[in-house]
Amino acid sequence: MNTDALFESGQALVREHWEALLILPGLVLVLGAARDWNWLCDPAGARSAHSTLGRRGRRGVLGLLGALLVALGLWLLLC
Repeated sequence: MNTDALFESGQALVREHWEALLILPGLVLVLGAARDWNWLCDPAGARSAHSTLGRRGRRGVLGLLGALLVALGLWLLLC
């Protein structure tokens, strides 16, 4: 399969199931917050947020954002 055909099939898949573009990143955020992944919860250059929220606060915000993305994606998929 050449790259043009692969690109076209990928575009068709995204056009049909674009809700997955909300659900998948939402799941990554929820899992990353729950499992306390370093690359998500303590990124490089986040020192200004570190003093305000702390790591636990960032985990909570990211978990809520992920849950919101998953809920929105599922709602759009089912409605």
